[in-house]
Amino acid sequence: MNRAFDAFLWGLAVIAAGLFAAIAVVIAINVALRNLGLPVLYGALDAIQYTIMAATFMAAPWVLAQDAHVKVDLVTAGLPDGGRRLLGRITALIGAVTAAVLGWYGTLALWSSITRGAVIRTSFTLPEWITLVFLPLCMGLCAVVFLRRFWRPVDSQPSQSGL
Repeated sequence: MNRAFDAFLWGLAVIAAGLFAAIAVVIAINVALRNLGLPVLYGALDAIQYTIMAATFMAAPWVLAQDAHVKVDLVTAGLPDGGRRLLGRITALIGAVTAAVLGWYGTLALWSSITRGAVIRTSFTLPEWITLVFLPLCMGLCAVVFLRRFWRPVDSQPSQSGL
Protein backbone atom coordinates (compact mmCIF):
# COMPACT_ATOMS: atom_id res chain seq x y z
CA MET A 1 0.00 0.00 0.00
CA ASN A 2 2.77 2.44 0.90
CA ARG A 3 4.58 1.76 -2.37
CA ALA A 4 1.44 2.35 -4.40
CA PHE A 5 0.71 5.55 -2.49
CA ASP A 6 4.27 6.81 -2.92
CA ALA A 7 4.18 5.90 -6.62
CA PHE A 8 0.94 7.86 -7.02
CA LEU A 9 2.51 10.90 -5.32
CA TRP A 10 5.56 10.55 -7.56
CA GLY A 11 3.32 10.34 -10.63
CA LEU A 12 1.54 13.55 -9.64
CA ALA A 13 4.92 15.23 -9.08
CA VAL A 14 6.13 14.15 -12.53
CA ILE A 15 2.97 15.54 -14.12
CA ALA A 16 3.45 18.78 -12.15
CA ALA A 17 7.06 19.02 -13.34
CA GLY A 18 5.90 18.57 -16.92
CA LEU A 19 3.30 21.30 -16.45
CA PHE A 20 5.91 23.69 -15.02
CA ALA A 21 8.18 22.92 -17.98
CA ALA A 22 5.31 23.61 -20.39
CA ILE A 23 4.68 26.93 -18.63
CA ALA A 24 8.32 27.90 -19.11
CA VAL A 25 8.14 27.05 -22.81
CA VAL A 26 4.91 29.01 -23.34
CA ILE A 27 6.33 32.04 -21.53
CA ALA A 28 9.49 31.90 -23.66
CA ILE A 29 7.43 31.64 -26.84
CA ASN A 30 5.24 34.58 -25.80
CA VAL A 31 8.30 36.72 -25.00
CA ALA A 32 9.87 35.86 -28.36
CA LEU A 33 6.65 36.61 -30.22
CA ARG A 34 6.23 39.93 -28.41
CA ASN A 35 9.85 40.94 -29.15
CA LEU A 36 9.35 40.08 -32.82
CA GLY A 37 6.26 42.29 -32.92
CA LEU A 38 3.99 39.31 -33.55
CA PRO A 39 0.75 38.52 -31.74
CA VAL A 40 1.23 36.47 -28.58
CA LEU A 41 -0.48 33.14 -27.93
CA TYR A 42 -4.11 33.88 -27.21
CA GLY A 43 -5.15 32.84 -23.70
CA ALA A 44 -1.63 31.92 -22.61
CA LEU A 45 -1.73 34.07 -19.48
CA ASP A 46 -5.01 32.57 -18.30
CA ALA A 47 -3.84 29.04 -19.07
CA ILE A 48 -0.59 29.67 -17.19
CA GLN A 49 -2.46 30.92 -14.11
CA TYR A 50 -4.63 27.82 -13.89
CA THR A 51 -1.73 25.51 -14.70
CA ILE A 52 0.46 27.00 -11.96
CA MET A 53 -2.32 26.41 -9.44
CA ALA A 54 -2.92 22.83 -10.57
CA ALA A 55 0.78 21.93 -10.75
CA THR A 56 1.47 23.41 -7.31
CA PHE A 57 -1.32 21.40 -5.71
CA MET A 58 -0.23 18.26 -7.59
CA ALA A 59 3.38 18.57 -6.42
CA ALA A 60 2.59 19.46 -2.79
CA PRO A 61 1.93 15.93 -1.44
CA TRP A 62 5.14 14.56 -2.96
CA VAL A 63 7.22 17.49 -1.66
CA LEU A 64 5.71 16.95 1.79
CA ALA A 65 6.34 13.19 1.68
CA GLN A 66 9.97 13.81 0.70
CA ASP A 67 10.33 16.31 3.57
CA ALA A 68 11.66 18.69 0.90
CA HIS A 69 9.59 21.70 1.87
CA VAL A 70 10.91 24.86 3.48
CA LYS A 71 11.28 24.46 7.23
CA VAL A 72 12.15 26.90 9.96
CA ASP A 73 13.94 24.83 12.58
CA LEU A 74 15.13 27.61 14.84
CA VAL A 75 13.25 26.13 17.81
CA THR A 76 13.56 22.43 17.02
CA ALA A 77 17.32 22.56 16.44
CA GLY A 78 17.85 23.29 20.13
CA LEU A 79 15.57 20.54 21.41
CA PRO A 80 16.69 17.09 22.54
CA ASP A 81 15.68 14.12 20.36
CA GLY A 82 12.55 13.38 22.39
CA GLY A 83 11.38 16.98 22.20
CA ARG A 84 11.98 17.08 18.43
CA ARG A 85 9.99 13.88 17.98
CA LEU A 86 7.10 15.14 20.12
CA LEU A 87 6.98 18.50 18.38
CA GLY A 88 7.20 16.73 15.01
CA ARG A 89 4.19 14.60 15.89
CA ILE A 90 2.22 17.60 17.14
CA THR A 91 2.94 19.59 13.98
CA ALA A 92 2.10 16.55 11.84
CA LEU A 93 -1.28 16.30 13.55
CA ILE A 94 -1.91 20.04 13.09
CA GLY A 95 -0.91 19.69 9.43
CA ALA A 96 -3.24 16.71 8.94
CA VAL A 97 -6.20 18.55 10.45
CA THR A 98 -5.44 21.70 8.45
CA ALA A 99 -5.08 19.78 5.17
CA ALA A 100 -8.27 17.81 5.88
CA VAL A 101 -10.25 20.99 6.61
CA LEU A 102 -8.92 22.67 3.45
CA GLY A 103 -9.73 19.52 1.50
CA TRP A 104 -13.25 19.42 2.94
CA TYR A 105 -13.96 23.04 2.05
CA GLY A 106 -12.38 22.45 -1.34
CA THR A 107 -14.79 19.55 -1.83
CA LEU A 108 -17.73 21.78 -0.89
CA ALA A 109 -16.55 24.45 -3.36
CA LEU A 110 -16.06 21.80 -6.05
CA TRP A 111 -19.53 20.34 -5.48
CA SER A 112 -21.11 23.79 -5.46
CA SER A 113 -19.39 24.64 -8.73
CA ILE A 114 -20.55 21.41 -10.35
CA THR A 115 -24.17 21.73 -9.19
CA ARG A 116 -24.41 25.39 -10.21
CA GLY A 117 -22.79 24.73 -13.56
CA ALA A 118 -20.46 27.66 -12.95
CA VAL A 119 -18.12 28.65 -15.75
CA ILE A 120 -15.11 30.92 -15.94
CA ARG A 121 -15.08 33.36 -18.83
CA THR A 122 -11.66 34.82 -19.54
CA SER A 123 -9.75 34.35 -22.77
CA PHE A 124 -11.68 31.11 -23.05
CA THR A 125 -14.64 29.58 -21.27
CA LEU A 126 -14.24 26.54 -19.08
CA PRO A 127 -16.22 24.89 -16.29
CA GLU A 128 -15.11 26.28 -12.94
CA TRP A 129 -14.86 22.81 -11.40
CA ILE A 130 -11.81 22.05 -13.55
CA THR A 131 -9.86 24.67 -11.60
CA LEU A 132 -11.11 23.35 -8.25
CA VAL A 133 -10.68 19.60 -8.67
CA PHE A 134 -7.05 19.52 -7.52
CA LEU A 135 -7.65 21.18 -4.14
CA PRO A 136 -9.66 18.42 -2.40
CA LEU A 137 -7.66 15.61 -3.98
CA CYS A 138 -4.24 17.01 -3.13
CA MET A 139 -5.18 18.31 0.32
CA GLY A 140 -6.56 14.84 1.08
CA LEU A 141 -3.24 13.35 0.00
CA CYS A 142 -1.36 15.88 2.14
CA ALA A 143 -3.53 14.90 5.12
CA VAL A 144 -2.56 11.25 4.57
CA VAL A 145 1.13 12.17 4.36
CA PHE A 146 0.84 14.15 7.60
CA LEU A 147 -0.91 11.21 9.30
CA ARG A 148 1.85 8.86 8.11
CA ARG A 149 4.35 11.27 9.63
CA PHE A 150 2.35 11.32 12.86
CA TRP A 151 2.32 7.52 13.16
CA ARG A 152 5.84 7.01 11.83
CA PRO A 153 7.83 10.17 12.57
CA VAL A 154 10.70 10.99 10.24
CA ASP A 155 14.29 11.20 11.44
CA SER A 156 14.49 13.32 14.57
CA GLN A 157 17.90 14.74 13.68
CA PRO A 158 18.09 18.51 13.26
CA SER A 159 18.03 19.75 9.67
CA GLN A 160 21.34 20.38 7.98
CA SER A 161 21.07 23.93 6.73
CA GLY A 162 23.70 25.93 4.97
CA LEU A 163 23.35 28.83 7.39
